[in-house]
Parts: sequence; C-alpha cells; structure tokens
Amino acid sequence: MTASERPARPDTADDDPTVRSVMSTQLVGIVPAATLDVALRLMVARQVRHLPVVDRRDHRRVVSEADLLRGILASHWSFALEPLRVEDAARPAAVVRPDDRLSAAARAMHRCGADVVLVEDDGSLVGMLTATDMIVAATRVTARGGPGRSS
Repeated sequence: MTASERPARPDTADDDPTVRSVMSTQLVGIVPAATLDVALRLMVARQVRHLPVVDRRDHRRVVSEADLLRGILASHWSFALEPLRVEDAARPAAVVRPDDRLSAAARAMHRCGADVVLVEDDGSLVGMLTATDMIVAATRVTARGGPGRSS
C-alpha cells in the first residue's frame, strides 16, 4: 500500500458495497423472437421492469418496460406490418462483474444512459442490478448512519 492509498475508515467500509451484495440473482429472461405483448405480460406476471434478452450468441441486451410500451405504441401505427419482437426493442446493456463496486456500476449506468446493468462472471449471466437496487442499498447505508444521514 502506498502513502496515497489508505485503508477505509471502519465507519465507511461498507459505503460502496460490491455488486454481488445488491444484485438480483433470480432473473427472468426472454428470447429475442418473443412478441412485445408476450414480454409485457411476462413482466406484469413476474413483477419486474427489465428482462435480459437471452439467446445462445449474446446475452448482453436488455428490454425495459418503457422500451416495450414504446414498441407496442409504434406497432399500432399504420406502417407497422407485423408485430414487433423483443429483438426490435432490446438495447445493448452495460455489463459489470459481481466483485465490482456499486460506484462502478453507477458509472456504467450513467455512460450507457440506462437504469440497469447486467452482471457477468466468467462470461455467464449471473445477475442484474437496477437503479432501484442501488437506491435501496443507499438507504441502508443512510439508515446505518453513513453518508447522507441528516440529523
């Protein structure tokens, strides 16, 4: 450890927990060929707002509730010839590792303009982290008396 690197004070050691400690591991995914209607029904049934798009080649895409609603509205316009599929609405997702810190995940979200990152370990999808998960983690730090606590 160099002079500029200091160990964290005990009262701040958990202010930036790992992604692993906060991420969701009970994932509900969807295949790219599914219709947007099927994807939205799945979200409602499972009470989730994001679905990783899972196929054999790539799982670094995600579709959100907002993406689906925009796509469903677009499919009702006169130029829509056939129902849109998840692959039409899905977006590339930022990817982090389980041992990354939440601050790194927040930067990844900010860079890609999304409220979700996928979590990979050795090339396998192992979790997902949303902005809501991060807010819940931040409230735990505040409740313990960490940064951001007001008197």
